[in-house]
Amino acid sequence: MKHITAIILLVCLALGNLQAQDSVYARRIIKTLSSKQMYGRGFCHHGDSIAAQFLASEMQTLGLLPLQVNYMQHYTLDCYSFDGPVSLSVNGFELEPFTHYRILPAAQLTRSDKLSTATWSKQLKDGTWVLGVPQLDTYSPIAGPEKANPYFIEVVDSIITKKVRKIKADIPISFHKDYRTQNVVGYVRGVIDSMVVFTAHYDHCGTMGEGVIFRGAHDNASGVAAVMDIARIAASKKPYYTMVFMLFSGEESGLLGSRHAAENPLIDYSKVKLLCNIDMFCGGDEGIMVFNANSPNTKPFFNQLKTMNDETHAAAEIRPRDNRPNSDHYWFTNYCPSIFLLTMGGPYGGYHDPADTCKLCGLNHYNDFMRLILRLANLD
Repeated sequence: MKHITAIILLVCLALGNLQAQDSVYARRIIKTLSSKQMYGRGFCHHGDSIAAQFLASEMQTLGLLPLQVNYMQHYTLDCYSFDGPVSLSVNGFELEPFTHYRILPAAQLTRSDKLSTATWSKQLKDGTWVLGVPQLDTYSPIAGPEKANPYFIEVVDSIITKKVRKIKADIPISFHKDYRTQNVVGYVRGVIDSMVVFTAHYDHCGTMGEGVIFRGAHDNASGVAAVMDIARIAASKKPYYTMVFMLFSGEESGLLGSRHAAENPLIDYSKVKLLCNIDMFCGGDEGIMVFNANSPNTKPFFNQLKTMNDETHAAAEIRPRDNRPNSDHYWFTNYCPSIFLLTMGGPYGGYHDPADTCKLCGLNHYNDFMRLILRLANLD
């Protein structure tokens, strides 16, 4: 009888855990979104649309209601993609993409003094600048709205031992005017129509030619996984608040998807109790940072998080920061209380780096952090 009781208890615990946060589910979402079949969730091979279809199908499977037909809020943007193999040689020496050189949007050049501070520079016939730099920049190769002079190339100068005499570049870049992309949007109806909104961007940096894929596990498959896990939990019960879930494209191009969602509302933002954006949610050894924590309409939520953490010690620290246009929460701060959560400390792969893979994406603190967020949303 004791054995039977123990088995029943284990089964009950297992069933109960199905309704709780689940790092196994999150890991599956991260692994799928960061797979090579997603092409870095950029615009080459329509990786953004492949990812969006996967997420819309997942929302439907979980039982979320669509905010738009097929869960898709479409809009257009201008962007670039690097289609086919890229190659660059200096003085006859073939360079390794990403390791030895990186391709950046020209718009970034106009916002910096890189040209004047480069250790050497050379302009190609098509107007592209190739620059020698001590250290390669992190970047988003799919950003930049201007078609003219669309990119420049950084080369780490430590590998160039002689004066630059000859540069040969084959960079198959495509400009896409009014490229059609989409946000993925769904909801779970609550007891009342006041809403809690969870957001994350699912796009990433795409590819740099055929050989380099920016998989974006930490940035931001992990944030999407957390939002989808919250959606899974909300759909399994009748939440008190109506729960809305918005997954954006266009973040790496300048927060364009979230701006479209804010300016073309699918919900009444005056009824939103809190909007919580999650961006880069792997790791967390050092705790959680909360942006826009000090505004009058968000300070109570930050204080609530801090109090809960003081009681549970889920995170090493809950650190407040003022508002910044550094993620998708930003546009919504004009309409409703909006915060942005990200983890501090590792482990995770590099930032805007092909090494940002699921394998390097640590979820050791995931369940503890999620308990805080679920309590904040009245979903615990």
